[in-house]
Amino acid sequence: MFCTNCGKEVADGAMFCTSCGAKIDQEPAAQPATEQPANAGVPESVTASIPDTPQTASGTAPVSASDTPKKSNTGIVIIAAAAVLIVALALLLFSGGGGGYKDYKELAQAYYEAIYNQDVNAMIKLFDKDAQKELKEDKDYIEEEMEEMKEDMNDWYGRGWQRKVESGTREREDRGAYSLRITIDGKFHEYLYIKRDDKDRYYIHEDYSDF
Repeated sequence: MFCTNCGKEVADGAMFCTSCGAKIDQEPAAQPATEQPANAGVPESVTASIPDTPQTASGTAPVSASDTPKKSNTGIVIIAAAAVLIVALALLLFSGGGGGYKDYKELAQAYYEAIYNQDVNAMIKLFDKDAQKELKEDKDYIEEEMEEMKEDMNDWYGRGWQRKVESGTREREDRGAYSLRITIDGKFHEYLYIKRDDKDRYYIHEDYSDF
């Protein structure tokens, strides 16, 4: 360092100049620059708490798309089944399928009820499909025969005779036929002939009928 009075060089830290004796003013030691943090001048990020999403008024949590119930196929299945049933019934009605009876006594009762009610269509349905095709062509004749049969039975047994019809046990006859002994009001009336198919269903036997 140098004396500010005479300009002579003096030792660092000397209080007085060795040449002129003047007091040496000490220069303040240079202060190191304050180290600034790396993020000095950059405002700290402010983290604000985000309130929870309020629930709906009803208190139910929102439903995600994956939780949406899928449409059931039950309705489609029911509609398809109903359509199949309708088609089956239509085929049965228009193809002449009579269906027959599992109980031959029920068949006999239906036969005499058709006569009493003068229901030609009901009578024809008591025969099997093959016989029905021919009988449908002779409906007028069958209607006349049924009318005469009812008149005779009214004369013999009185009105309301259809409620007094009783069928006996079937008896095996030839050509696959069975005979039923029919009584009305306890009196023998006739033998009614029936037949059975391979599904154990009974029909009126066309070879022995009055039609």
